[in-house]
Amino acid sequence: MSALEQKNVSTVLEPNYFSNWGDLWFPHIANLLLYPVSRLGWATPNAVTITSFLLYLLAAACIATGGDLAFWAAPLLPLSYILDCLDGQLARYTGKSSAIGDYLDKTLDVLKIGLINMAFAYAAYQLTNQVLYVFLGFLSCFGFLFRYYIKLETMFGAINRDPLYLEKSRLRRHELYASLECQRSAPKSLAKQLSWIWFRHHSLFALDEAEHVILGVIAVCIQRPDLWLWLFGMGQITIALIRLVQRGEQIASNSESLTYPMRK
Repeated sequence: MSALEQKNVSTVLEPNYFSNWGDLWFPHIANLLLYPVSRLGWATPNAVTITSFLLYLLAAACIATGGDLAFWAAPLLPLSYILDCLDGQLARYTGKSSAIGDYLDKTLDVLKIGLINMAFAYAAYQLTNQVLYVFLGFLSCFGFLFRYYIKLETMFGAINRDPLYLEKSRLRRHELYASLECQRSAPKSLAKQLSWIWFRHHSLFALDEAEHVILGVIAVCIQRPDLWLWLFGMGQITIALIRLVQRGEQIASNSESLTYPMRK
């Protein structure tokens, strides 16, 4: 690959300053595959999105079936998520971004969360014969979707109050990225170093798609779908309630922080 091609490949990576811990390396792995995949005629961004979903569906089926077959989910889940990171990079790199591609990516991502929760709920029920784990699976799905709803309702409310909200958010995001890049390379005192470490890693407590994959692999390997469901069932509801209060306070005060990159 030429130096120019290498540069173009690297520039499609989005800054990870506001990513969860699980997303700190998967996009970089996908980026290594970007150039060779872009040379394949069939590998359109939408084809990669659909392939990612089918692999995820297969992994969920393996988990639900249980036994030795469940172990196949350990490689399938990360591979599916790497492709999920790759489709957007491929769209930007090849100039093939589309409205339907963005729609597919977002909707299938949410469907994946439902699939893996149902798979682990069924596996835990088969393991323990306790219907509680089916309830925890539904609780995890509800918490994740409620977080999405809170984020979207907050954004829609901000747009209704200020038609320029999205443009202000876009500009603020780029300003923050530039500022944070300067902070990353600047000399720091001990206090500032600790503050920077906390900023970069406080998302350890967030549970999103990448975390579903990473912790799902661990649960499969140790054959404990019940522990996975306790973590995500209670974790998603807890995060949703925190977001409910946080966004409510921001809306009530019309806080400037509403223009910051908004997590669900």
